[in-house]
Amino acid sequence: MTTKVKDVMIRDVITVEASTSLIDALQLMLDSSVKSVVIPPRNETDAFAILTFTDIARKVLAEDERLEMLNVFDIMQKPCLYVHEDMDIRHAAKILTSMNISRMVVSDGKKLQGIISLTDMVKCLHEGKFDCGTV
Repeated sequence: MTTKVKDVMIRDVITVEASTSLIDALQLMLDSSVKSVVIPPRNETDAFAILTFTDIARKVLAEDERLEMLNVFDIMQKPCLYVHEDMDIRHAAKILTSMNISRMVVSDGKKLQGIISLTDMVKCLHEGKFDCGTV
């Protein structure tokens, strides 16, 4: 049996608006023990965005920006990559590793369904929820 993204993804995703202050978004992430938040599209033609701890490290710490002067919009990744929940987990892992990112949105293109990370996949592998066969 092929393990699908929907078998591993986190369904309870925290979302914030792009206009949210970066300090508030970071506090929400810390309070919720998550490493990313999703910014939903503003309308039908807009795209999902994502904000991760890595984005904050790269664009605030490494560039010596002032956290209190920024909003989520200033550093979020938009558009962000997303995969469908029925994708084979190995294909999703290949996308993440080839793009050098650790997580991505799960969506049907319109509705947020969850988020998937390499950490989730490796935990699932360790728990024996899928085998290491070829795709």
